[in-house]
Amino acid sequence: LSPLMSYLHGVTRWRRGSRATVALHCRTEHGIFAKEKKEFKAKLGESALLPCCYELPSPESLYNYRVYWQTIQTEVIQAYSAGKPVPDSVPVNSKYVNRTEMDLQNLTLLISPVELSDNNTYECIVQVLENGAYKRACAKSVVLVVVADFSKPDISADVPKDACGSTEVTVTCSSHGGFAEPRVSGILNNMSVDWQTNLSDSKDSLYNVTAKLQLNLTEDIFLTCTIEYDVYKVSSNYTLKKLKECPSSPTPSPQGVIIASSLVLICIFLVAIALLFKYFWCHGKYSSFNESHIHGLLFDAS
Repeated sequence: LSPLMSYLHGVTRWRRGSRATVALHCRTEHGIFAKEKKEFKAKLGESALLPCCYELPSPESLYNYRVYWQTIQTEVIQAYSAGKPVPDSVPVNSKYVNRTEMDLQNLTLLISPVELSDNNTYECIVQVLENGAYKRACAKSVVLVVVADFSKPDISADVPKDACGSTEVTVTCSSHGGFAEPRVSGILNNMSVDWQTNLSDSKDSLYNVTAKLQLNLTEDIFLTCTIEYDVYKVSSNYTLKKLKECPSSPTPSPQGVIIASSLVLICIFLVAIALLFKYFWCHGKYSSFNESHIHGLLFDAS
């Protein structure tokens, strides 16, 4: 395996805008050459087929080639030399054991079933035997992007019991079990809305996401919640009806107000007469009052 381990000369990384570009520089008998990487996507639990850069005339011709599949970290996945697997090239505890297979003619690498940890850059390196020495035939890097589907968003609204009028309502949109990192977007009555998003922070496991939205139900609402991840997305719709108007407090009739006011005045007058009567009674001056006069007052009040 020493030719393989010395095959990589270095890695140079730079950025163009917001997109990262990676170039791998390899040294061979013919000098240094650069390899561009292509991206391939695979769903979690399914199969990934990664292409190599070379196709043999027939499987039997593999005898004249060395073929290596490895990660960018130089972890060997498949290795063939002189038509046979290289002994002990793949560690027995490798996560790729019993999950990978190489086609012996077109040299594609099959990974199945795909796991989240398979997110990586892979290299296919082919050398051909010429005049008793192995020379480079080609080298290719491919990027495997693993994607896991998010569940269909579950939308619910926390509407208070007996709510009416312009009541604030909390709408929740949740989804789980997906990869890569999601983004939540929404449409409310044909207008974009921003969600308050809570995301489980994970780069090595599946994501769960919950998003909330505060609304005033002043009209009927048609809402869409969309979970976007990588180039995929999944959506759900939800409808909220405008709340009923709150009942107004009953207004007393004018006739009732007049009657109530009259009764209050009569009560005040009777209390005043009673207090006056008690005052003169207690001071012994009751005799100075004409009894008929008091009775007259009482009669007038009634």
